[in-house]
Amino acid sequence: MRTLRNPFLIIIIFLSMAIGSSTLTRGHEWGDDFASYIMQAQSILNDKTGEFVAHNTFTIFKSSFQIGPVAYPWGYPLILTPMIAIKGIHPLTLKLPGLFFFFGLLICFYLLTKDRLTRTESLLLVSLFAFNPMLIKFLDQILSDIPFLFFIFLGLLLIIKFTPNTWNSIALGAIIFFAFFIRTTGIILLASYLVYQALCFYRQPSLRKAIYINSALVMFSFGILVILTSLIFPNGQGSYFEQLKALTFAIFKGNIVSYFHLFVIFFGSEPIWNYIYYVLVVFFLIGAWTSREADQPLVIFFALYFIAIVLWPEWQGPRFIFPLFPIFFYFAFQGISTVIKKLPEKYYPFSTRTSFAFWIVIIGIFLFTSGASAYSNLKDNRKINGPFDPYSSDVFNYIKEKTPPESVIVFFKPRAMRLFTDRNTLMSTECDRLKLGNYVVISYKAENSQIPPGEIGNCGLPLINVFENKRFVVYELPK
Repeated sequence: MRTLRNPFLIIIIFLSMAIGSSTLTRGHEWGDDFASYIMQAQSILNDKTGEFVAHNTFTIFKSSFQIGPVAYPWGYPLILTPMIAIKGIHPLTLKLPGLFFFFGLLICFYLLTKDRLTRTESLLLVSLFAFNPMLIKFLDQILSDIPFLFFIFLGLLLIIKFTPNTWNSIALGAIIFFAFFIRTTGIILLASYLVYQALCFYRQPSLRKAIYINSALVMFSFGILVILTSLIFPNGQGSYFEQLKALTFAIFKGNIVSYFHLFVIFFGSEPIWNYIYYVLVVFFLIGAWTSREADQPLVIFFALYFIAIVLWPEWQGPRFIFPLFPIFFYFAFQGISTVIKKLPEKYYPFSTRTSFAFWIVIIGIFLFTSGASAYSNLKDNRKINGPFDPYSSDVFNYIKEKTPPESVIVFFKPRAMRLFTDRNTLMSTECDRLKLGNYVVISYKAENSQIPPGEIGNCGLPLINVFENKRFVVYELPK
């Protein structure tokens, strides 16, 4: 605990939390993964998880293409249930768990690096994440990524820092389970642990019995929790395998290139960041190589996780590589330190100060950008946007109040429509599929996942305009 009393760490974390909380809005971006998480949380509270799966199965498999699994892992919805119970569908409240888990992530990352880097380097590294504009902005999402990050790095912390024994092994199995219970890719943490243990088993014959017992305890703890939760919650993750069928060699090659270049988005979109990123890649490789023995679990996890994401056919953007960012920059720091130590001794102080100055400048840019965004958000009274704005609410209210409960709605974000109207909904980009619906809701602003507003008249269907506002038009499709 004395480590966590470091005044600089306390200042960094509380300043980060102040900025993060000030960035939260009273709305949400379009994109309806959040809606599925909320509906799953509601179904837990109402003891209607099976009913949720049935309705979401309709949405997922009746739409033009699969927009997600029938059910996400139930860990994050379970985290949301107290918020739903207290405040209902209240965006600000539902974003608080992500904020608290981000707080925990920063502490875990500091504890993981404090004995491997100098105190100054550890604080600089934590600051990079504490004030990063992309991560701070992401706190405004009702998504599982930040809680998932917390459990991934809590698990890596236990693997690397804690002495293997019965209780630590049981705790590690539980933590790995929680990572898996929040996102299916959490299974990679278990695979990384087992690969690491297999290497230890091979290299340390005298410890083989202890390694075997501790590994068995981890697996036992993980397995028991998987069995218990599978008896409580319905399985919907099997539909992930349907999405895997879309993988082609061309997609695989494209993912390798795209995700490699995507790391630069941690800094921003300006071209200069690309050159800085390419330099850091070199230091990352040096750091990963020189630390390959001491930090073997991190190397293994990074490799396995990167392989997993490039094999996934659906492009998810930066959020898919969130677990890799901390490891990338940790090894980059290690690489810089290694190179500096190879220099003649007279250059060591200057090189160290230059390295620190470089990171301080970047952290300063991050802090200013994130702070300005937070100030702007507060000045705008935490603006309401996306499916929570007045235009969207008018449409949802119309559907809920003016259409029969058994109606089927066609909408570009079907899970959001289902959340706010309790109507079966599908997404259609084809005219023929529109016939499955009783009402078609068209967004004037959406650029995909629907038939464009100017082209829907070409479908030759008897569409009757029954509601319209500045953003949407609702057509009834008589049967």
